[in-house]
Amino acid sequence: MIEAISPGTVVYDDDEAYEEALDEHTALLTEPDYPSLYRRLSRRSDADYLPQDDDDVEHVRRESLGGVRKSAWASLSVLLLGVFVANADASLVLATYGKVSSEFHDLESGSWLVSAYALAQCAVQPLYGKLSDIYGRKPAIVVAYVLFAIGTAGAGLGRSLWEVVMWRAVQGAGGAGMASMVSIIITDIVPMQEVAVMRSYVNISATTGRSCGGVLGGVLTQAFGWRWAFLAQVPPTLIAIAMVVWTLHIPTRDPAAASQSKWAKLRRIDFAGAFFLSTTVVAACLILDLGGDKLSWTSKWMYVLAGTTFVSAIAFTVSATYVQEPIFPLRLLQESAVVVNYAILTLLIMTQMSLVLSVPLYFQTTANASTGQAGAHLIPAFVGNTLGGLIAGHSIKYTGRFKPSTVAGPIISLLCMVLLLFTWQGHTSIVGSLAIFPGGFANGMIASSTFVGLAAGVDDHDVAIAASGMYMFSNIGLIAAVSAGSAAFQTTLRSSLSSTFNDVKGGKEIIQQALKDIGYVQDSTGRIRELLIPCYVDAFHSVNLFSIVCASTALGFAVISKGGKLPKPEKH
Repeated sequence: MIEAISPGTVVYDDDEAYEEALDEHTALLTEPDYPSLYRRLSRRSDADYLPQDDDDVEHVRRESLGGVRKSAWASLSVLLLGVFVANADASLVLATYGKVSSEFHDLESGSWLVSAYALAQCAVQPLYGKLSDIYGRKPAIVVAYVLFAIGTAGAGLGRSLWEVVMWRAVQGAGGAGMASMVSIIITDIVPMQEVAVMRSYVNISATTGRSCGGVLGGVLTQAFGWRWAFLAQVPPTLIAIAMVVWTLHIPTRDPAAASQSKWAKLRRIDFAGAFFLSTTVVAACLILDLGGDKLSWTSKWMYVLAGTTFVSAIAFTVSATYVQEPIFPLRLLQESAVVVNYAILTLLIMTQMSLVLSVPLYFQTTANASTGQAGAHLIPAFVGNTLGGLIAGHSIKYTGRFKPSTVAGPIISLLCMVLLLFTWQGHTSIVGSLAIFPGGFANGMIASSTFVGLAAGVDDHDVAIAASGMYMFSNIGLIAAVSAGSAAFQTTLRSSLSSTFNDVKGGKEIIQQALKDIGYVQDSTGRIRELLIPCYVDAFHSVNLFSIVCASTALGFAVISKGGKLPKPEKH
C-alpha cells in the first residue's frame, strides 16, 4: 500500500491510505492539552487544501521533512528587497519631511507627510488578506508594489505639499501590502515551525531598512534635494516588481477559486464592509493623531470624528454579520488566539515606539547631541530587535514552543523600562545608553512568537485575514504610541517648567522658548540650564511610566495566552 521511493519520500496509492497514515501520526505528535489550537496544522494536509495532481507528493514531502525547501528561500529572497525599501522609506521621510514642507512654506503641515502614509496603511491593511484569498497571493503583492512605486514617483514629482501628501497616501496603501503579504506568503510555503525563523530574516531586512533610510534620505536630500530621496526609491521598487512577476512561484491554495471567472471573484468582495471598516480605522486613527496636539479634545472636529468612528463601526458590524464573505469576519475576534496575540503585539509596539520617539529628545537636551548623534543612540534597540527575532525564531523551530518567547518579551521590556527610569537621570554615558537594547530585543521576540501563536490558533483559511488584522492593529498601536507618548511628554514638560520657573525672572518667556525649541535648551547655560534639564528628564520619565503600564498589561495577556508544543514533522 505504501511504497518508499527514496529516503525521506513516501507516496500513497490512494486517499484512504493517506488519511490512515495521517491519523497514525496525529495521535503520536499532537499535544492532548491543546488539540483545538493546532487543528489547522493537521488540516493543512487535508486533500481539500492540497494543490492538485503532482503537487500533492511535494506538499506531503515538505511537511514530513519539516525543512524549508530551496524554493521557499528563493521566494523569501525575492520579497526581502521590497521589505527593505518599504521600511527604508519610513525613516527616510522622518529625516526629510522638514525640508519638504519648508520648500512649500508650510512647515506646520509637514507632519501630514508621515500621517498620510500611516493612515492609508491602516485603512487598507485588512483588505489585503481577503483579496489575496480571492485573487491569489502573487497578484495581491504585485498590486502593493505597483501602488508603492506610483506613490513614490508621485511624491517625488509633487508640485505642492498637499499633492505630495496625497501621493504619500498612495504609497501607504502599497506599503501595507508589502509588509503583510510577505508574512502571509511565508505561512503558505513553509511548515509552521519554520515560520518564526523566516520572519526573523524579514525582520532583519526591515530593521536594516529603517536604520539606513534616515541616513540615505539625509544624504540624498543634502546632495540632490528632497525629491531625489523619493525618486531614488523607484528603481529598486521596479526591480522588486520584476523579480516578483518573473521569479516568485507560490502554490495555488484553492484550485476552485483559481478557476472562477473575474466577475465571480468580483462578486465575492465585500465592498460595503471594506468601506465601513476603512472609514472606522481612519477616523479612529485621526482622533489619536490629532487629539490634544493639532486639535483640542473638545473641538467640534473631534466630535465629528468620534461620531464617524461610532457610526461606521456599527455599519461594519451589521455588514459583517449578514454578508457571506466579510472583509474581516467578526468571529475572529471571538478567538482567544486572535485577541490575545493582537493585544500583546500592539501593547509591546506602544511600549517600544513611545520610548524610541523620546530617546533622541532626551540626548539632544541632556547631552547637547546633534540630530545624527541622538539618532545613533537608537542603534542598540535596532540591533536588539534583530537578535531578538532571530533567537526567538530558532527557539521556536527547535523546541516547537512559542509561549516562552511570548511571556519573556513583556518581562524583558518591563525590566528595560524600569532600568531606564532609574538610571537615565540626565547624565547618561555611552555605556548607559545601551540600556535600550533589551527593549528592542523584546520586541523582536514578540514579533516572531505572536505571529506563530496567531497562525497556529486559527483555521487555515483565516490565516491571511488574521495576519492582515494583526498588521492593522500594529499600525494603530504605532499611531497611539506617538499620540500618547507625545501627550505624556508635553504635559509633564509643561507642568515641570511651570512649577520650576514660576518664581524666576523672565520665567514665562523661558517656558515658551523651552516648549517650542530644543535649540534654546541646547544653547542655555549656567543656572537656567541646570533648571531646564531636570524638567526634560521628568518628561522622559513620564513616557517611561506609560511604557511600563503598556508592558505590564502585555505581560498579563501573555500569561493567559495558550501555549503547548507545535507538532514536529518526522524526519525520515
